[in-house]
Amino acid sequence: MKTEKIWIKCEDVKLYGELHIPIVVPAPALLICHGMSGHGFHALKIYSLLAETTCRSGFISLVFDFRGCGESTGKFDYGFGEQRDVKNALDYLTSRPEVLNSSVFLAGHSLGGAVSLYVAQREPRIKGIVLWSTPCNHTYNVKKFITRTRGKLGLYAFLLFSWIDKLFDVSRLFKLEVYGITLRPKYVREKLMKLNECEAVSKLNKVPLLVVVGDKDVIVGVEEAREVFMRANEPKTLLVIESAGHTYAGKEDELVAKTVDWIKKVIAG
Repeated sequence: MKTEKIWIKCEDVKLYGELHIPIVVPAPALLICHGMSGHGFHALKIYSLLAETTCRSGFISLVFDFRGCGESTGKFDYGFGEQRDVKNALDYLTSRPEVLNSSVFLAGHSLGGAVSLYVAQREPRIKGIVLWSTPCNHTYNVKKFITRTRGKLGLYAFLLFSWIDKLFDVSRLFKLEVYGITLRPKYVREKLMKLNECEAVSKLNKVPLLVVVGDKDVIVGVEEAREVFMRANEPKTLLVIESAGHTYAGKEDELVAKTVDWIKKVIAG
């Protein structure tokens, strides 16, 4: 197994990634999309662990930083520019001669799962998709997150400032920082809250789907994962990891092992 540090061009942005290549090629491939974090895929060990584990199992795996995150250039784009990042990373991956283009999979965590869904619904190269802790829709999820962290008054303040922010920058009056990314209220409302994962997943046609959530996840929650699962078409699988939260701390090995097993079963037919 060898690892290459790579850069992927996406418009005026450069995306940093790490490509893990097994000894035997050509091989099936996996593209891994991290959740919202200013630290990119280095924020959590689950991303690199999945990349390394799948590579040891004979897959070529690519994990990368979204725009404005980690070592990539550009600015965070609230789930929209990130869709183009996934598309360009997929183009790069499938351009590699070591990749079996008939067996390309996509895995995304949280917001990474959301943008992965939007790409997969119009991308015939994807033969299977894994969603870790992906919301049912971001309008509901954002409101739930703000209410949980700031209370109902905080939610009302956010909704008010998101409208005022259209006229002038209110970031000094209402600071909203999530996992190292400073968010402007108007873009949260105009972009992030427009993402509807249930609608996107319903447009997948005969693409095998694995929906994973931890039963202690307070950010997404089992109820949201079940709603995504219910809206998806067959073939689909729902996996609830016991005693796991949103980041799967302490449950990383179980999460990755069961994910890899599912991908292998899809390939085996």
